[in-house]
Amino acid sequence: MKTSMTLWKKNSKLRLLLPCLLILFTTALLLMPSSTQCKSGTNTLLVYHSRSGTTKLVCETLQKNLNADLLEIKDTKDRSGTLGFISASIDAFRHNHSPIEPEQLDLSSYDFIVVASPVWSWNLSTPIHTLFEKNRFDDKKLVLITTANIHIMKYEEYGDDAPFIKKFLRDYLRGKRKAAVTEIIESGGEFVDHYHIETKGKTSEQIVEVSSNIADDLREKIAR
Repeated sequence: MKTSMTLWKKNSKLRLLLPCLLILFTTALLLMPSSTQCKSGTNTLLVYHSRSGTTKLVCETLQKNLNADLLEIKDTKDRSGTLGFISASIDAFRHNHSPIEPEQLDLSSYDFIVVASPVWSWNLSTPIHTLFEKNRFDDKKLVLITTANIHIMKYEEYGDDAPFIKKFLRDYLRGKRKAAVTEIIESGGEFVDHYHIETKGKTSEQIVEVSSNIADDLREKIAR
């Protein structure tokens, strides 16, 4: 009888302990840091940086149309306001790097990467510049999307008989585009295409429309 009572007491303690252990286990799972990349089984990842929100709008539109994963590259340096715009322009012009979050990407689940960046001082934004510096895109098909309030191809119509300043700007912008593609190639990526969105004078609805058209074109490239 005494042994039975002892076992009963032990089992009672165990029954009381089990719910506590379950609560502790559940709480630990909830408190575990989540991954910076949420993978949904798609083979396409959209990676972007956006200072003003325009490039973010472009990528959110692409995500809806392509069923792709979306990842924002955050600049740890404050780029807000006029001073932020100036510092962004200077850093991009000098090809500086700045700490980004996340710094290292897990690209193992993706075959097709779309990188979107605003244009700062005719260059890729500093966070995206840093992204290519810190990561390898080996064996990944890579598309570049840029946004700016100007059209970076506006001087392509001029030939060698054009006035000096127009030829200079044509060649200067060609060099900047080539440098961006070179970053992709040096990171191991297979360059597929480059899309540029001129945002000057466009409403949010118009930017969404342009982005949707790009998504239609990208869908065919992803399917290949």
